[in-house]
Amino acid sequence: MELEKKPIREFRSRVLKVLTETPTTKTLVFDLKGVDFDFYPGQYVMLHVPYEGEVLKRAYSIASPPTQKDTLELTIKRTPKGRASVVLTEQTKEGEEFYIKGPYGKFLWLPEMGRNLVLIGAGSGIVPLMCILRYIVSAKLEHVRATLLYSNTHYEEIIYREELERLEKYSNIKVVNTLTRSYPPNWKGYTGRIDMRMVLKEVEDIPANLYYLCGPPQFVEDMASLITDLGVDREQIKKEKYD
Repeated sequence: MELEKKPIREFRSRVLKVLTETPTTKTLVFDLKGVDFDFYPGQYVMLHVPYEGEVLKRAYSIASPPTQKDTLELTIKRTPKGRASVVLTEQTKEGEEFYIKGPYGKFLWLPEMGRNLVLIGAGSGIVPLMCILRYIVSAKLEHVRATLLYSNTHYEEIIYREELERLEKYSNIKVVNTLTRSYPPNWKGYTGRIDMRMVLKEVEDIPANLYYLCGPPQFVEDMASLITDLGVDREQIKKEKYD
């Protein structure tokens, strides 16, 4: 299916809000008023981050849905050796301006591509998947069924935790969490990595869905092998890797 490309825009934008998602993750809410910016759910922008006299260019998936016109949200997780991620999660304040360019990327979804989605993410790999879920809700796409399988190391690191709990009230959205390293005493989700047993139990009609996989490279490749082993055609798998 050939999609019409969204025009690439370049603009400077002010940070309206800095939201804390987890101990290592922040969402920056940028002002889009007066900017004619449109994108497909799942796409990303390039953000220019000033750092010690140079400018670092970094790709960040868009967290907010395209139905939200006045603001653009980027969710950023601090990485141990990341220079840009440290600036954005620890030093950036409301009112600062950044140069943004986009949208880019082929990891995207529209209802005409398929109505049954399985979104599989780890850590900050949730961001483009959340954009898709938010779009399904905000555009009232009740005919679309989405199952999210989301893996994190610890409970405190579940990005958008409260919002994901709220999404559970929609009959067409299913959220399945798993924790791989530690979990609280009253934890009701899965523990350990996403495996075949979990997919067989939680995903309906496995070969018929569209699959969106996002997270660290090894995680994405492992998930792709797992679902192809379950009979899913490679054409139905979309992958986005975060280093």
